[in-house]
Amino acid sequence: MTERNSINLIPSILVLLMAILVVSVPAVFAQEEPTPVPEPAQEEPVAQPAETDEAEPVAEPAAEPEVKEAGVPIVYREKTQITINGRAEMNGYIELIVQPNNEEPTKVRANVVAKTKPKKITKALVEQLIFGLGDRYKVKQTGDKTILIKAKKKTPPVSISLMTQNLAGVAVMIGQG
Repeated sequence: MTERNSINLIPSILVLLMAILVVSVPAVFAQEEPTPVPEPAQEEPVAQPAETDEAEPVAEPAAEPEVKEAGVPIVYREKTQITINGRAEMNGYIELIVQPNNEEPTKVRANVVAKTKPKKITKALVEQLIFGLGDRYKVKQTGDKTILIKAKKKTPPVSISLMTQNLAGVAVMIGQG
């Protein structure tokens, strides 16, 4: 560019900047202030009845009935089947709650390393279930992906539920055996 062309370009740029300012400045000043947040309503004081010679019994409001939360029902089974599908995408764990009928629950946790196949995850879970349930229950790996848990004679049925699964890529299904 020559010096003469650059001198002619400066007024054009200034005119363009002035046009932008003329359009944007009124819009900025025209903006309203944000609406104020209303303060929480304050409770009005309750008027006390005037004292009289006769004592009137004051009726108290009826107590609200207690609301009980509906929990997940515990299902006890003689036979339970656990199926593992998928391959571990990263390190993680599976935690199960094992509770024989009328007994305290026990937490069973199997740690799993990334890229572990379902067969090895199932084997690790079988080992932890044998330890958690003891010799009163028969725990057996029936296939590459399935575990069967049976109650032995004169043993109460057992409830097995999934507590936590922090294992991407793996599905745990618990059902009747």
